[in-house]
Amino acid sequence: MKQELIKEIELIPMLPESILKIEKVYANPESSIKEMTAALESDPLMVANILKIANSPLYGFSREIKDIAQAVSLYGKDTIRSFALNIAANKCVPINVDPYSISVSGYIKKAQVQNALITNWIGKTDRQALALLAPASFLVEIGKIIISQYLEKNNLSSEFKSDLSQNHSYEKSELHLCGSRSYDVAATIFFNWNFNSDLVHLVRYADEPDDALDEETKHLAKYLKIAKDVVNFNGEITEESLKEATDLIEEFGLDLDSFNNAIEKIQNAA
Repeated sequence: MKQELIKEIELIPMLPESILKIEKVYANPESSIKEMTAALESDPLMVANILKIANSPLYGFSREIKDIAQAVSLYGKDTIRSFALNIAANKCVPINVDPYSISVSGYIKKAQVQNALITNWIGKTDRQALALLAPASFLVEIGKIIISQYLEKNNLSSEFKSDLSQNHSYEKSELHLCGSRSYDVAATIFFNWNFNSDLVHLVRYADEPDDALDEETKHLAKYLKIAKDVVNFNGEITEESLKEATDLIEEFGLDLDSFNNAIEKIQNAA
């Protein structure tokens, strides 16, 4: 990783005090919905943004969710925490991925569709996995924002776009111009934010699950890779990406029926 890129990471502010309150409650397995609600209510703007996400048709609730206590009750602490982390991260790291030719709206939509897919896919069957996959599915691409800042500050955006047009690979162009992949950058950000080490490792191996050092990370990274690969940077799921995802699910030995059910919910919400 180039020194200038490391400096960009070091400039990222820590997450706000409201997140520390939420994380303290979340870390306590005995904490109640009431306690999580109280922690969230310390930041009214965050509450408003969480309710906006919670009422997205992507998550499949037919009635309007009007207050944060209801949102925590319906979604559970894992998913609501992921909403809060995503909102806070986007404030700390304003979205600009122009060197990748990605729009802000496309970046945001991709993150939300990925999270909704993961939530619908495993939310009711593996709550322990959701604790890691929910925030990871929202924030896995955050490294691209920091790489974009680095490229623009060093007048490398045009060269990156040219390199990308030849390689057709984000990772190859990132390594060529920055000396690091965006997933390594994301993992470093998570480490600096004092996130759980399992979450740090999960994001680091999001594109190459089999390179992970432990079996649990390998397993969860397979879900994350499928979720991020099936959704493009317009927030869309195409026939081609769906076919590739299906092939990966069969290769990884994951449950195809539950994935198809989640995809159907996402597509019905479009």
